[in-house]
Amino acid sequence: MRTYVESRLAARVVEAIPCGGGFTPGVASRLCLDDGRRVFLKGMDAEHPFASQYGDEVAVTSVLPDGVGPRVLWSAGPAESVGWWWLCLEDIPGTVPVLSPGSADTEMTLAAVEQAAKLLTPSPLDGAKPIAELVGRWLTGWSTLSAQIPDDLDPWAARHLEALAAIEQGWRQAAGGNTLLHWDLRPDNMLRREDGTVVIIDWSYQNQGAAWIDPAVLVPYLILDGHTAAEAETAVARLPQPEDPQVLTAFAAGLCGYWEKSSRRSAPPGVPFLRAHQARSAEAARTWLRYRTGWE
Repeated sequence: MRTYVESRLAARVVEAIPCGGGFTPGVASRLCLDDGRRVFLKGMDAEHPFASQYGDEVAVTSVLPDGVGPRVLWSAGPAESVGWWWLCLEDIPGTVPVLSPGSADTEMTLAAVEQAAKLLTPSPLDGAKPIAELVGRWLTGWSTLSAQIPDDLDPWAARHLEALAAIEQGWRQAAGGNTLLHWDLRPDNMLRREDGTVVIIDWSYQNQGAAWIDPAVLVPYLILDGHTAAEAETAVARLPQPEDPQVLTAFAAGLCGYWEKSSRRSAPPGVPFLRAHQARSAEAARTWLRYRTGWE
Protein backbone atom coordinates (compact mmCIF):
# COMPACT_ATOMS: atom_id res chain seq x y z
CA MET A 1 0.00 0.00 0.00
CA ARG A 2 2.78 2.42 0.92
CA THR A 3 4.56 1.74 -2.37
CA TYR A 4 1.40 2.45 -4.33
CA VAL A 5 0.62 5.64 -2.45
CA GLU A 6 4.16 6.98 -2.81
CA SER A 7 4.09 6.23 -6.53
CA ARG A 8 0.91 8.32 -6.88
CA LEU A 9 2.36 11.11 -4.77
CA ALA A 10 5.68 11.05 -6.68
CA ALA A 11 7.32 11.57 -3.30
CA ARG A 12 8.30 9.64 -0.21
CA VAL A 13 6.27 9.85 2.98
CA VAL A 14 8.52 11.02 5.80
CA GLU A 15 5.80 11.31 8.45
CA ALA A 16 2.23 10.07 8.75
CA ILE A 17 0.08 11.74 11.41
CA PRO A 18 -3.00 9.60 12.10
CA CYS A 19 -6.28 11.47 12.62
CA GLY A 20 -8.24 9.97 15.49
CA GLY A 21 -11.98 9.96 15.90
CA GLY A 22 -14.49 9.07 13.22
CA PHE A 23 -16.45 5.87 12.86
CA THR A 24 -14.69 3.94 10.11
CA PRO A 25 -11.45 1.97 10.64
CA GLY A 26 -9.60 2.88 7.44
CA VAL A 27 -6.52 5.01 6.93
CA ALA A 28 -6.98 8.71 7.77
CA SER A 29 -3.65 10.50 7.98
CA ARG A 30 -1.95 13.78 7.29
CA LEU A 31 1.16 12.94 5.27
CA CYS A 32 4.35 14.98 5.27
CA LEU A 33 6.33 14.34 2.07
CA ASP A 34 10.04 14.58 1.40
CA ASP A 35 9.48 17.39 -1.12
CA GLY A 36 7.87 19.58 1.56
CA ARG A 37 4.24 19.03 0.59
CA ARG A 38 1.48 17.97 2.99
CA VAL A 39 -1.60 16.01 1.92
CA PHE A 40 -4.49 14.22 3.62
CA LEU A 41 -5.03 10.56 2.72
CA LYS A 42 -8.06 8.36 3.31
CA GLY A 43 -8.21 4.69 2.43
CA MET A 44 -9.99 1.44 3.21
CA ASP A 45 -9.68 -2.21 2.25
CA ALA A 46 -12.43 -2.96 -0.27
CA GLU A 47 -13.34 -6.09 1.72
CA HIS A 48 -14.51 -4.12 4.76
CA PRO A 49 -18.30 -3.80 5.25
CA PHE A 50 -18.02 0.02 5.16
CA ALA A 51 -15.88 0.14 2.02
CA SER A 52 -18.74 1.17 -0.26
CA GLN A 53 -18.90 4.49 1.60
CA TYR A 54 -15.35 5.22 0.46
CA GLY A 55 -16.36 4.57 -3.13
CA ASP A 56 -19.27 6.96 -2.68
CA GLU A 57 -16.99 9.55 -1.10
CA VAL A 58 -14.62 9.40 -4.06
CA ALA A 59 -17.53 9.95 -6.46
CA VAL A 60 -19.11 12.80 -4.51
CA THR A 61 -16.02 14.70 -3.39
CA SER A 62 -14.63 14.67 -6.92
CA VAL A 63 -17.56 16.78 -8.22
CA LEU A 64 -17.94 19.27 -5.38
CA PRO A 65 -17.68 22.91 -6.46
CA ASP A 66 -14.95 25.12 -5.03
CA GLY A 67 -15.86 26.36 -1.59
CA VAL A 68 -17.92 23.37 -0.49
CA GLY A 69 -15.50 20.56 0.37
CA PRO A 70 -11.78 19.77 0.28
CA ARG A 71 -9.94 19.80 -3.03
CA VAL A 72 -9.26 16.32 -4.49
CA LEU A 73 -5.67 15.66 -5.55
CA TRP A 74 -6.22 12.08 -6.75
CA SER A 75 -8.31 9.00 -6.07
CA ALA A 76 -8.20 5.31 -6.91
CA GLY A 77 -10.45 2.26 -6.76
CA PRO A 78 -9.55 -1.27 -5.65
CA ALA A 79 -8.99 -2.60 -9.17
CA GLU A 80 -6.02 -0.30 -9.71
CA SER A 81 -4.62 0.05 -6.22
CA VAL A 82 -3.93 -3.25 -4.45
CA GLY A 83 -7.53 -3.80 -3.38
CA TRP A 84 -8.15 -0.51 -1.56
CA TRP A 85 -10.18 2.64 -2.06
CA TRP A 86 -7.99 5.76 -1.83
CA LEU A 87 -8.83 9.45 -1.66
CA CYS A 88 -6.02 11.99 -1.48
CA LEU A 89 -7.10 15.51 -0.54
CA GLU A 90 -5.57 18.85 0.21
CA ASP A 91 -4.41 19.07 3.80
CA ILE A 92 -6.58 21.62 5.60
CA PRO A 93 -5.09 22.91 8.85
CA GLY A 94 -7.93 23.36 11.27
CA THR A 95 -9.99 22.09 14.18
CA VAL A 96 -13.47 20.68 14.72
CA PRO A 97 -15.93 23.58 15.22
CA VAL A 98 -17.73 23.86 18.55
CA LEU A 99 -21.39 24.65 17.93
CA SER A 100 -22.13 26.43 21.19
CA PRO A 101 -24.80 29.16 21.39
CA GLY A 102 -23.58 32.48 20.03
CA SER A 103 -20.14 31.21 19.04
CA ALA A 104 -18.31 32.29 15.89
CA ASP A 105 -17.93 28.60 15.03
CA THR A 106 -21.70 28.17 14.98
CA GLU A 107 -22.19 31.17 12.73
CA MET A 108 -19.50 30.07 10.26
CA THR A 109 -20.84 26.50 10.24
CA LEU A 110 -24.34 27.71 9.37
CA ALA A 111 -22.84 29.91 6.65
CA ALA A 112 -21.03 26.86 5.20
CA VAL A 113 -24.22 24.77 5.19
CA GLU A 114 -26.14 27.63 3.59
CA GLN A 115 -23.52 28.06 0.86
CA ALA A 116 -23.39 24.30 0.21
CA ALA A 117 -27.16 24.16 -0.40
CA LYS A 118 -26.91 26.97 -2.95
CA LEU A 119 -23.89 25.54 -4.80
CA LEU A 120 -25.21 21.97 -4.81
CA THR A 121 -28.59 22.81 -6.33
CA PRO A 122 -28.99 21.31 -8.85
CA SER A 123 -26.85 18.35 -7.87
CA PRO A 124 -23.50 18.21 -9.72
CA LEU A 125 -23.43 14.41 -9.34
CA ASP A 126 -24.96 12.39 -12.16
CA GLY A 127 -26.91 9.43 -10.85
CA ALA A 128 -27.39 10.67 -7.28
CA LYS A 129 -30.24 8.67 -5.75
CA PRO A 130 -33.33 10.09 -4.01
CA ILE A 131 -32.52 10.23 -0.33
CA ALA A 132 -35.78 8.60 0.65
CA GLU A 133 -34.71 5.41 -1.15
CA LEU A 134 -31.80 4.88 1.25
CA VAL A 135 -32.70 6.76 4.39
CA GLY A 136 -36.34 5.72 4.22
CA ARG A 137 -35.22 2.18 5.02
CA TRP A 138 -33.24 3.39 8.02
CA LEU A 139 -35.67 5.78 9.69
CA THR A 140 -38.04 3.08 10.88
CA GLY A 141 -36.56 2.55 14.32
CA TRP A 142 -39.70 3.08 16.38
CA SER A 143 -41.59 0.48 14.36
CA THR A 144 -38.76 -1.99 14.92
CA LEU A 145 -38.49 -1.25 18.64
CA SER A 146 -42.25 -1.57 19.15
CA ALA A 147 -42.03 -5.24 18.18
CA GLN A 148 -39.74 -5.92 21.16
CA ILE A 149 -39.53 -2.98 23.54
CA PRO A 150 -36.06 -2.67 25.14
CA ASP A 151 -35.98 -2.59 28.93
CA ASP A 152 -33.77 0.52 28.88
CA LEU A 153 -35.95 2.56 26.53
CA ASP A 154 -36.50 6.11 27.77
CA PRO A 155 -39.85 6.29 29.66
CA TRP A 156 -41.13 9.15 27.51
CA ALA A 157 -40.35 7.21 24.33
CA ALA A 158 -41.92 4.06 25.75
CA ARG A 159 -45.15 5.94 26.58
CA HIS A 160 -45.42 7.31 23.06
CA LEU A 161 -43.88 4.42 21.13
CA GLU A 162 -47.00 3.63 19.09
CA ALA A 163 -47.51 7.29 18.14
CA LEU A 164 -43.84 7.70 17.21
CA ALA A 165 -43.99 4.65 14.96
CA ALA A 166 -47.06 6.14 13.28
CA ILE A 167 -45.34 9.41 12.31
CA GLU A 168 -41.71 8.39 11.66
CA GLN A 169 -42.24 8.03 7.89
CA GLY A 170 -44.25 11.22 7.46
CA TRP A 171 -41.30 13.21 6.06
CA ARG A 172 -40.80 11.15 2.92
CA GLN A 173 -43.40 12.86 0.75
CA ALA A 174 -41.56 16.18 1.23
CA ALA A 175 -38.03 14.78 0.75
CA GLY A 176 -37.87 15.05 -3.05
CA GLY A 177 -35.51 17.57 -4.60
CA ASN A 178 -32.35 18.04 -6.64
CA THR A 179 -29.92 19.25 -3.95
CA LEU A 180 -26.85 17.05 -3.40
CA LEU A 181 -27.02 16.22 0.31
CA HIS A 182 -24.31 15.41 2.84
CA TRP A 183 -26.75 13.60 5.15
CA ASP A 184 -24.17 13.16 7.96
CA LEU A 185 -23.64 16.78 9.01
CA ARG A 186 -22.02 16.87 12.44
CA PRO A 187 -19.11 18.88 13.89
CA ASP A 188 -16.47 16.18 13.36
CA ASN A 189 -17.37 16.12 9.67
CA MET A 190 -16.30 19.76 9.44
CA LEU A 191 -13.07 21.70 9.84
CA ARG A 192 -12.70 25.30 10.98
CA ARG A 193 -9.84 26.79 9.00
CA GLU A 194 -7.37 29.20 10.54
CA ASP A 195 -9.30 32.13 9.01
CA GLY A 196 -12.49 31.01 10.81
CA THR A 197 -14.34 29.68 7.77
CA VAL A 198 -15.71 26.14 7.87
CA VAL A 199 -15.29 23.42 5.25
CA ILE A 200 -17.53 20.35 5.16
CA ILE A 201 -15.69 17.02 4.81
CA ASP A 202 -16.53 13.29 4.58
CA TRP A 203 -19.11 13.35 1.78
CA SER A 204 -19.96 9.64 1.94
CA TYR A 205 -23.44 9.36 0.39
CA GLN A 206 -24.61 9.70 -3.22
CA ASN A 207 -27.98 11.20 -2.29
CA GLN A 208 -30.05 14.11 -3.46
CA GLY A 209 -33.28 15.52 -2.14
CA ALA A 210 -34.91 18.51 -0.50
CA ALA A 211 -32.53 21.18 0.76
CA TRP A 212 -34.16 21.24 4.23
CA ILE A 213 -32.81 17.79 5.14
CA ASP A 214 -29.19 18.72 5.91
CA PRO A 215 -30.14 21.62 8.22
CA ALA A 216 -32.53 19.26 10.02
CA VAL A 217 -29.77 16.68 10.51
CA LEU A 218 -27.65 19.38 12.15
CA VAL A 219 -30.21 20.28 14.84
CA PRO A 220 -29.39 17.44 17.30
CA TYR A 221 -25.70 18.35 17.17
CA LEU A 222 -26.49 21.95 18.05
CA ILE A 223 -28.37 20.55 21.04
CA LEU A 224 -25.41 18.35 21.98
CA ASP A 225 -23.18 21.44 21.96
CA GLY A 226 -25.37 23.37 24.37
CA HIS A 227 -28.37 24.80 22.52
CA THR A 228 -31.89 24.23 23.76
CA ALA A 229 -34.20 22.72 21.17
CA ALA A 230 -35.80 26.13 20.61
CA GLU A 231 -32.37 27.79 20.22
CA ALA A 232 -31.23 25.10 17.77
CA GLU A 233 -34.30 25.62 15.59
CA THR A 234 -33.82 29.38 15.70
CA ALA A 235 -30.19 28.95 14.64
CA VAL A 236 -31.11 27.02 11.48
CA ALA A 237 -34.25 29.03 10.70
CA ARG A 238 -32.51 31.00 7.95
CA LEU A 239 -31.64 27.75 6.15
CA PRO A 240 -34.11 25.82 3.96
CA GLN A 241 -37.12 24.46 5.89
CA PRO A 242 -40.06 22.23 4.88
CA GLU A 243 -43.29 24.09 4.21
CA ASP A 244 -45.29 21.88 6.55
CA PRO A 245 -44.04 21.90 10.17
CA GLN A 246 -45.37 18.36 10.64
CA VAL A 247 -42.82 17.15 8.09
CA LEU A 248 -40.00 18.36 10.32
CA THR A 249 -41.58 16.69 13.34
CA ALA A 250 -41.83 13.43 11.43
CA PHE A 251 -38.21 13.69 10.35
CA ALA A 252 -37.13 14.32 13.95
CA ALA A 253 -39.06 11.19 14.92
CA GLY A 254 -37.43 9.15 12.18
CA LEU A 255 -33.95 10.36 13.03
CA CYS A 256 -34.40 9.72 16.75
CA GLY A 257 -35.82 6.25 16.16
CA TYR A 258 -32.96 5.39 13.82
CA TRP A 259 -30.40 6.29 16.48
CA GLU A 260 -32.35 4.56 19.26
CA LYS A 261 -32.45 1.33 17.24
CA SER A 262 -28.89 1.54 15.89
CA SER A 263 -27.31 2.26 19.27
CA ARG A 264 -28.47 -1.15 20.48
CA ARG A 265 -26.82 -3.14 17.71
CA SER A 266 -23.44 -4.85 18.02
CA ALA A 267 -20.45 -2.69 17.14
CA PRO A 268 -19.20 -3.18 13.56
CA PRO A 269 -15.63 -4.49 13.18
CA GLY A 270 -13.00 -1.93 14.10
CA VAL A 271 -15.53 0.76 15.10
CA PRO A 272 -15.85 0.59 18.91
CA PHE A 273 -17.19 4.12 19.47
CA LEU A 274 -20.09 4.20 16.99
CA ARG A 275 -22.84 2.87 19.26
CA ALA A 276 -22.02 5.31 22.08
CA HIS A 277 -22.15 8.17 19.56
CA GLN A 278 -25.54 6.98 18.36
CA ALA A 279 -26.84 6.77 21.95
CA ARG A 280 -25.80 10.40 22.58
CA SER A 281 -27.36 11.47 19.29
CA ALA A 282 -30.59 9.66 20.17
CA GLU A 283 -30.78 11.56 23.45
CA ALA A 284 -30.34 14.91 21.71
CA ALA A 285 -32.87 14.01 19.00
CA ARG A 286 -35.32 12.94 21.70
CA THR A 287 -34.96 16.36 23.34
CA TRP A 288 -35.78 17.94 19.97
CA LEU A 289 -38.67 15.57 19.37
CA ARG A 290 -40.26 16.25 22.76
CA TYR A 291 -40.06 19.96 22.02
CA ARG A 292 -41.67 19.59 18.61
CA THR A 293 -44.48 17.26 19.66
CA GLY A 294 -45.25 18.87 23.01
CA TRP A 295 -46.15 15.40 24.30
CA GLU A 296 -45.81 14.90 28.06
